[in-house]
Formats: sequence, structure tokens, C-alpha cells
Amino acid sequence: MNPKRILLTKPSENYKQYIHLMITETSSDLHILNIVKGRLTLRKKTTNAVYQQYPMEEALYQLEQLSLEYQAKGYIEEPESILDAIMIPEDRVLDKAKWHFEGDFPEDLTKDAAYTATGMFITWLINNNWFSEEIEHQFATEIGKVKQKQLTGAEFYRKCLDGVFSTQELADEIKPFVNEYLNIQKDIYAAEDYVHTFQGVGLTFYHVANTWENYDLIEPLIEQRFKEFWERIQKI
Repeated sequence: MNPKRILLTKPSENYKQYIHLMITETSSDLHILNIVKGRLTLRKKTTNAVYQQYPMEEALYQLEQLSLEYQAKGYIEEPESILDAIMIPEDRVLDKAKWHFEGDFPEDLTKDAAYTATGMFITWLINNNWFSEEIEHQFATEIGKVKQKQLTGAEFYRKCLDGVFSTQELADEIKPFVNEYLNIQKDIYAAEDYVHTFQGVGLTFYHVANTWENYDLIEPLIEQRFKEFWERIQKI
């Protein structure tokens, strides 16, 4: 297995406990150790994530130590492909702000910085009318302000969604794309597109400023990902 990504499981009577350890490289000296825990069955996967920041060598060391600790508790290493075989319910939590600020969050930042990355993706959803009719109606004023650039997606995420982002609030048509793009296990949006776009912008992943200028930088990549996804599923 790739040493930067390790999946460990431990069988119980009706499910498997799992811990998924992944390192997200950033443009700074600090990299993100993603620690995702939960339970697996054939039709369900629960998820609870914590994010910690370390220099690369320390991140690798922490990953390896955690792996050894869990193996000592009876966990075994398995291929990540077993996660793809699970029939996950369509609606699921994709991000919680507290996963970030309850991890190894930079001391020089306020908790508001934990909303920025997902908030930019939420801005794209709002601008393209991908929220459910219920959310569109309930937060019509706030959605209008985001479209007019009077309220950022991060502020909408914090004030209207209480820092919990799930597909439950989205229109059915966009859920397959969002589930794939923001899949915690693969982390295409945050680990690839977001980090690539803002490489060298801040000291850490969390130091990217919550500005419209920065949103304008990430928006084309989201658009391209969606276009590629749509073209692919049209061929199925």
C-alpha cells in the first residue's frame, strides 16, 4: 500500500470498525494528517474525521505510529478498494467545520478559517442553483446575498448550515457529483484542486483567505471537474 494512505479494520459481530489514515500534501512545510474513523457494513459507512498538521516527516511518523497502535489493538491492514464496494446511502455528511478546528488547528487563526474551503464549494453550488427547493426557500435571503457577493459561502456554511455540510440539503441531480468530488476517502476537491489552486498562498491549508478573489481562482477547476463528470456519466 501507499505509505501515505493506510486503511485498517477490525471485525465485530455485525460490522467492521475502521480507521483510514491519509496524508494531504500542501504547498507549505506543514502537511495534513487525515484520521477518519467509523464503522463499515455492506450498506453503510459511518464517518468521523480529525485533521492534524505536521511537517512531512513528522506526519509520516505519526501515521506509522497510529497504524502500529491500532494493529496492536487487533486491527489489520486492508486494501482501500473495500471502501468502494460499500453501498453507501446517497445522503451523507461530507464535512463538518469542527473536524477541522477540533484537530491540530493553527493557533493564529480564528475558527472562521475552518469554513473557508468547503464554503467556496458551497458558493459554487449556490451560484448554480444546486441546493434543494427547501433550502432555497428557507434561506432565500442569504442565498441571494451570496449570489450578489454580499455574503460568502463560508459565512452561509456557518450561519445557515451550522457548520455541517451534507448531500441532504442538495438537489438530487447534483448528489452523485458531490459524493464523488468531496468523498472524504479520496479527497479530490480539498487535497487536489484546493491545494493546487492555492499553493504557496498561505502558511497552511487553513490560511487561504475567505475572499471573492480566491473563489474566482478555484471556481474554474470545480467547473472543469463537473464538466468531466457529466460527460463521463452521459456515456454510461
